[in-house]
Amino acid sequence: RECLALVWAIEKYHVFLYGTSFVVQTDHQPLQYLLRAKHLNSRVLRWSLALQEYSFRVEHIRGSENVGADYMSRL
Repeated sequence: RECLALVWAIEKYHVFLYGTSFVVQTDHQPLQYLLRAKHLNSRVLRWSLALQEYSFRVEHIRGSENVGADYMSRL
């Protein structure tokens, strides 16, 4: 689900993100390795191919340090 959310968000903001470098900050650590793995199922492979046209890196933030998302979830 985290990978699908990433694909959805990046495609939604394609106008702003295409051609620029950006950082994706997440508390879902497997997302870092999921996008670099070689043996993926077909769904994740399609997502990975869709994301290849963007220049970004995934940065892991511990859940306790991710105060922005914590605050937003309490609204």
